[in-house]
Formats: sequence, structure tokens, C-alpha cells
Amino acid sequence: MAGYRPKRRIYDLDFSDHPDPDMHGLRVKLRHVDTGQALALDAALEEGGDAGLKATLEILAAQLIEWNVEDDQGQPVPVGIDAVMAQEVDFNMTIVNAWREAIAGVPAPLDGASPDGGPSLEASIPMELPSESLAS
Repeated sequence: MAGYRPKRRIYDLDFSDHPDPDMHGLRVKLRHVDTGQALALDAALEEGGDAGLKATLEILAAQLIEWNVEDDQGQPVPVGIDAVMAQEVDFNMTIVNAWREAIAGVPAPLDGASPDGGPSLEASIPMELPSESLAS
């Protein structure tokens, strides 16, 4: 039997349309989580507190491929746990939430319109007997 390699999804998150205008311009590329990481991420978010936040950010950093974040001098911020931990919590959680939404996936629209078959025959069959007309 020939081997099979599952395709690994990469999410290219663009925050141009984010409700918070301070996030506009941010681009982040992240790998999809494996099953163990998905369970760990959910558990960390549910746990909350310092331990949960740290676990969440460690998972984020492990899957972070690249981003266009710059420091105060305009220099690119490298990816990694130290760089993630140096960002504000709200900033990181905005990325985590957008990533989780991408992972959950809203299905893309279908490729083509479905054909209009018109009303079905069953819809035109009366379900009740018509009432008898009264003779005048």
C-alpha cells in the first residue's frame, strides 16, 4: 500500500477588516493544530488564569510561521515564544480568536449555483380532500 501524507493547512490571517482599527494591517500565518494541540488549546482557554494563558500562548507560538509585527523602532519582530510573550495580552488573544475561527471554518460558498428545479410534484398534491360545494 502506498503511503499517504495528509495536507497540512496554513492560515493566512488578514486583519484588514477587523472591527478594531488598531489591528488593521496585521498579517499572521499559522499552522493548523493537530488533535492533541486542539484539545490542549481548548483546555487552556477553559482553564483561564495565568497557567491557561501561558499554555495558550505556547501553542500559538509553536504554530506561528510568520507575522508582520514590528517593534517600536520599526524592526521586524521574530516569531517565537519570547516575541509572543512580549506582546500585549489583548493583541495575542485577538490573534488566537481569529485563528480559532479560521480553524472552526465557515464553509466557503459552493462553486456554482445550484440548479433551480422548480417546485416539486409533491408540493402540488393536495393534502386534504376538498370540501363539498353547497348546492344553491
